[in-house]
Amino acid sequence: MAEIGQFLGNEMRLEQQLSTRQLQSLELLNLPALELEERLSQELAANPVLELAEPLPEHEPETPSDTPPEKDDEAAIDARTVESSDEWADELPVPGDTVPGGVPDEVREYLMNSPAAPPSLQEQLQDELNVAVASPAVLRAAEQVIDSLDDAGYFRSTAADVAMTADVELAEAERALKLIQSFDPAGVGARDVGECLRLQLERRGKLDPVMEKILGEHLDDVARNRLPQLARELGITLDDLNLRLAMLRSETTPHPCSTLVPPGNDFVQPEAAIVRGEDGKFEAVPLRGSMPRVYLSERYLRMLDDASLPPDAANYIREKVRQARELMRALELRGSTIMRITDLLTGTQSEFFENGVEFLKPLTMKQVGEKLELHETTISRAVANKFVKTPRGVLPYKYFFTSGFTGENGETVSNRAVMEKIRELIGNEDPTRPLSDDQLAGMLKAGGLAVARRTVAKYRESLNIPSSNLRRIHR
Repeated sequence: MAEIGQFLGNEMRLEQQLSTRQLQSLELLNLPALELEERLSQELAANPVLELAEPLPEHEPETPSDTPPEKDDEAAIDARTVESSDEWADELPVPGDTVPGGVPDEVREYLMNSPAAPPSLQEQLQDELNVAVASPAVLRAAEQVIDSLDDAGYFRSTAADVAMTADVELAEAERALKLIQSFDPAGVGARDVGECLRLQLERRGKLDPVMEKILGEHLDDVARNRLPQLARELGITLDDLNLRLAMLRSETTPHPCSTLVPPGNDFVQPEAAIVRGEDGKFEAVPLRGSMPRVYLSERYLRMLDDASLPPDAANYIREKVRQARELMRALELRGSTIMRITDLLTGTQSEFFENGVEFLKPLTMKQVGEKLELHETTISRAVANKFVKTPRGVLPYKYFFTSGFTGENGETVSNRAVMEKIRELIGNEDPTRPLSDDQLAGMLKAGGLAVARRTVAKYRESLNIPSSNLRRIHR
């Protein structure tokens, strides 16, 4: 009989744990302006030490109090003055950071049971990617694929772009796209509607050669109701075709990610503005006119100096002061992080603000994170569902994050700029002889942009522009 024994040993393990302060900073960073107002209203109701200040004029910067903090009594610190950034500038985690300690059980329970803003599509896919098994190169390329998805979950770039941005081989970029397409919901990462529907049927085990041919070659025929002709071409009966199309309508959707994306709001509140300064250059300024500001009540701070105050009451006020100071630190860090991103966008995209979308430069969250020394997931949280007021209108921050092409002159052009050029070419075409995707690709190449016909078709579809056959006007 084998001898059973017990063995003790030491195991060294490195893992990242977030402090309570970091968790609060990340939580507030993720909230858009309107939801942040609601959160602050809840904090004001729960913490009597906090008071609401009058809002500042729109562009007026906040000025700290001149009162120096007391050194001997932390509870008596005037929390209207937030400590210098050196004390808490590292609250947001960066790659490789390891925070000692961890999260207390009561804090973890609070976070688990408290309602939170729904994660973005990219965040949910990143969670799936974190547990996926693949080579480092494929995982790196997969992150770029996620960054290239639009709000509907469609892949709005090319494998070649991903390979260039992630510095991997083309085959690895294609494997990365296949990996993302295996994630939930079925259909995510598709390059067009046909592929989106095909991925869903494939996941359900209902994709056969006939249906694959319909989705790959004949969606235009279905859209134009050319069903008798399509049935003959496929070699099936019209009844069989109608049954397949009925199944397609009931089993699939062209917008599989719509339930994952937070619903839009007709009213948005920008976090910052990009304006032209007195020197003629563009600069970023905070918009704080409607953003509530909080400070500590003088009444409660004076109570702490009262020697007759019962110990229980003094401890209660001290704890509320501590919580208020942590909240104010997190709010200040949220604002500074968003402004740092806005400053970077202002410098990077000045030609876009001056001349329009054709001058928009490609930029990824990973690149911004590297420049600001923050993790790209922190950048994703900071820009999620947030807007900035620009000379080109109020735009979502995510508008500025896109991959691009390198022209023959060596300059990079964003995907949005290419799409705008396609829109312009089609807008100027002869409606009796509309431009085909091949012709559009040729005209782009003549202008120094080597864009494949398939990519042109994908961009045209994303602009909701029909094919040349459907655009033709007969006279």
